Amino acid sequence: MPARRSEVAAPMADGSDEPVDGEIVAEPDLSQLLEIARISQSAGVVASSIELRRLDEGEILTFDIKTEPTVGEPAADVREVERIHFVYLEGRAFGQTAPYNVLCDREDFPRKIGHLCSGEPGCRAAPCLALGGIQPIYERAGIEAIMTRLRDFLRDAKTGTLMMDGWEPVPFGVGQKLRMGQLEPRTLQEHALADPDAGSAVGVAINFDDDDRKQVSVFSQILEPANVQAAIGFHNEKFDRKRVAVPWVFVWREPSAVERGPLFEDWRTGGELLEGMKAIGVDHAFDATVGDLLQRGVDFRCVRPPLFGRAMVVIIGVWRPAPIMNAFFGYSEDQAARSLELRAFLVSQDYDKSILDADTRIETIVGDYPPRPSLMRWVAGADPLPPVALLGHGALGSAIHDNLARSGMEDVLVWDKDRIHPHNLARHSARTKDVYANKADQAKRLTDALWHDEGKSEAIKDDIATVDIDDLKARIEGRLVIDATADEQVRLRMDELRGSTEATIVRTEMYHEGRLGMTFVSPPGGPTMSDMMLATIGLAPDDPDVAGWLNYEDRHPLGPDPLLYGFGCTSMTVHLPKHAVEQHASVACTAILGDRSEAGILLNPLDERLRPTGSRWVPMEAFTVLRPASVDEWQIRVSPSAIAAMAAERTAAVPAETGGYLYGSWDPTRRVITVIHASPLPPGSEATETRLELGKAGGTLAERRLTRLARGRVYLCGTWHSHPDGSAHMSGRDDRAMTAHAEKDAPDLRPTLMIIVAQDDVQAHLRLP
Repeated sequence: MPARRSEVAAPMADGSDEPVDGEIVAEPDLSQLLEIARISQSAGVVASSIELRRLDEGEILTFDIKTEPTVGEPAADVREVERIHFVYLEGRAFGQTAPYNVLCDREDFPRKIGHLCSGEPGCRAAPCLALGGIQPIYERAGIEAIMTRLRDFLRDAKTGTLMMDGWEPVPFGVGQKLRMGQLEPRTLQEHALADPDAGSAVGVAINFDDDDRKQVSVFSQILEPANVQAAIGFHNEKFDRKRVAVPWVFVWREPSAVERGPLFEDWRTGGELLEGMKAIGVDHAFDATVGDLLQRGVDFRCVRPPLFGRAMVVIIGVWRPAPIMNAFFGYSEDQAARSLELRAFLVSQDYDKSILDADTRIETIVGDYPPRPSLMRWVAGADPLPPVALLGHGALGSAIHDNLARSGMEDVLVWDKDRIHPHNLARHSARTKDVYANKADQAKRLTDALWHDEGKSEAIKDDIATVDIDDLKARIEGRLVIDATADEQVRLRMDELRGSTEATIVRTEMYHEGRLGMTFVSPPGGPTMSDMMLATIGLAPDDPDVAGWLNYEDRHPLGPDPLLYGFGCTSMTVHLPKHAVEQHASVACTAILGDRSEAGILLNPLDERLRPTGSRWVPMEAFTVLRPASVDEWQIRVSPSAIAAMAAERTAAVPAETGGYLYGSWDPTRRVITVIHASPLPPGSEATETRLELGKAGGTLAERRLTRLARGRVYLCGTWHSHPDGSAHMSGRDDRAMTAHAEKDAPDLRPTLMIIVAQDDVQAHLRLP
């Protein structure tokens, strides 16, 4: 590799930009030799110009690269050959990482082209090759991807098309002193557009400057200058009179003053900042605004360890020819306002000096958007959720609540009467400080802590199972209802709601010692939770995970283990780690954050080592509700599959009658019989056009498999038969048959159900014991 000594302007670790005479690396290692070979073979690179130098703080690779010729006169002074420096500092190493920074060698390289990183006044131009930094690109595609970006930059600079899509944010300069902070750009942009001639605005920020954190939070509320001192005092009182509140000053020009080139540099002192504001044309507005605050008694005092000092936040706005691209979050939706570029600085000074002295310290504020639901929703890529009513904030409920809160949920009502006990911490989102607190209150504290000054959270500590149904309806009206209680009584309340509200209801719970998660989704008009539970049980013949759950519960009838605590109190619990709960919560959230317009059952099985085996979705249409004429206060709820089976059997048997047996369950308290399976004609039956005699129940393989694998959860609950012609009203022969069945059912206090299926009619007939 040719060796040539030359002075190269390279940023130092402290951000200075002094010429450095580095030592040429005589024997690069293998990884460096490979990198040099890749660069020398890259299009446009003059291989003989490559040299690698070792600096005290790192390394620098220098090379010449030919730029693409233009058809017409170049729009900027980008020459046929440009000399480039790849600077490796701050832990970056040539041959292993991307450069820490890229510099153009010429001091007179054009600065009005855009897409240049800010640096110290007078430093060399630093092309911005990637909005998110070049290291991720390097990790994915190597040094050639960086070379491609460099060639594209030089081409677009030469042709004047770098700013074709409008201004874009660029990384801050190498070694620049940065201060983390929070700022809401859209509020400032919209204010400047709405009042273009004002030129300045003031407000209050919080500046933390201690060992634990160094950050600035800019409140977006714009104040009258006369109210700034009182606002500073108000915020300082909240921090035990520790002076952390400082004023902010926002300055801008009228929108017609459009700037096309880069203006913001790595200002380190108040003098440099003022010179920069002169170049932008906002220095007079700034001087007048700060002078007005001083006259109103604002002294800019704050905590500046180890002593008091003075500080303020300065925000400068510059109008660009086009709005920032829509892919960036936090900027105004108004495209005209979105054209205002913002840069914020923390100005700090010693207590015995003026805040306007030329030696004030300047730190560029990296303005994060405040933690709000809208930001979390954007990061999560989630659609907005309607207001949520979360019933139950236990292990599963707290995991779901946390996921939804971090996915942009804005309005939540959490309903739970229970308190947090020490053993809950194994699976709950709570901490030790929450022990014995109400679970709903703990949920509210979490959302309040996450949402900054946006979003609504409410805690209700009533018993869902006993609260008046009208009160329950009133509280959840207009909300997405999520039942995570795992309480059968609450499930029945959800059934009541399903019949009287237009809310979408989601119920999620865990079975089989945590190895089977179920999430039921029921949009308006959809099936009830009980319908879907019985339909899930009906999957047992075809679903080994459902069959395994039912078999386990049949062999372990006592359920969870009792946990002894409180010298005599007990709590039933399963032995399950939090990560398994979170797996089920994550799957449930895919349904909650998804479309929610289709009813169905989302099953999430885990293997014996609690490893996911794959969730699956089972669509579920609404059950057909039949009301027997003789006892119309009862409901006969028939699954879509059972209705379809009976209709298909009838069509296949015409002109003869056919029929079979009905399987499901019945609930005398709720006055509901639910049917999920209708058998075909059993063996031993006699069926003609005018007569039907059913063989014994349980004669088909499907019946035997269902009753065996359902483990008693599904049982014989009636008969059905078809009418080839006419309606589904009972005939005299049907009445006599039903009477005979009722006499057999009466001793066991069982209802007698008969469903008749005709061409376009299905009727249920019921006799009670």
